[in-house]
Amino acid sequence: MNRNQLLQQCSEELSQSRAKAQAVAYSNLSKARANEQFSLCEKQERSLVFELGKARANNENTKVIEVSLEKLRAQKSKILREMSLTTADLSPSYSCKECNDIGYIGMGMCKCLKAKLNKKIIENCNAGKSELCDFKDFNTDIVKDDSHKTQLLKLKKKFEDVAVTYPNIQTKFMVISGKTGVGKTFLTECLAKALIERNYLVSFITAFGMNNIFLSYHTCHDEQKYSYLSALIEPDILFIDDLGTEPVLKNVTKEYLLVLLSERARLNKLTIVTTNLDANELLQRYEERIFSRLFNKRESFTTKIIGQDLRLINNAN
Repeated sequence: MNRNQLLQQCSEELSQSRAKAQAVAYSNLSKARANEQFSLCEKQERSLVFELGKARANNENTKVIEVSLEKLRAQKSKILREMSLTTADLSPSYSCKECNDIGYIGMGMCKCLKAKLNKKIIENCNAGKSELCDFKDFNTDIVKDDSHKTQLLKLKKKFEDVAVTYPNIQTKFMVISGKTGVGKTFLTECLAKALIERNYLVSFITAFGMNNIFLSYHTCHDEQKYSYLSALIEPDILFIDDLGTEPVLKNVTKEYLLVLLSERARLNKLTIVTTNLDANELLQRYEERIFSRLFNKRESFTTKIIGQDLRLINNAN
């Protein structure tokens, strides 16, 4: 699903929320107006408000009118309480008080719509969580090895630069290798969140999940066929997690991985790969054409993080 489709979903959800708030308020108002006493008070209130406006325009003393209006509104509130309602119940209670669930303020997107869109993109990432890690949460205090700490700080700096300058970068592929728990996934999530906040469409997928999409594409023979690959090609930034853990299916895995990488490179879209395999292991597993794509010095950034499993250290503490 592309960003425009996700934005449309968010806008429709806000529209439904707005319509629901208005419907509830209208129902409450109808219930209140069915009460003869309330209806009479409402008519008297309108009359007093008109008189108050006219008196102010003529610079006349408004004290008597204001006192009468205050008493009348107190009476209205009492009648509403007897119906288990409040004055606030007669107006729509929008979830966003800034845009009234429209999603936009002037020509700009309201922060409520941005937040909803970001959440939807994260969910669409298949990251399995409602919130991603943030650079501000990065903490190397649990890293005991200085070399490991230095590697992570360098990768963090690289990712922060990408988060600010993308898409004005030459890099088309980033390969982050290292054993489980060395910090690869944490930092890639930080980068993903930063790019999502800049309104880019980001997608996470495991290598296993990607392989299943390749198989679905390979075995599909109807009009839905291209939709499988487009889900991987369309995102502005694609994160492929744990490359090398998926089974290599004959005429599927390597063939379509090459197609995917080549097409994303042609479209100047960034692809970020995390893997437990080193460069030689990736070459042996995926052969020269895929390896040369991922490790082309003109288009790729590659790094290997060497260190202990930080999750085990953290749990031990």
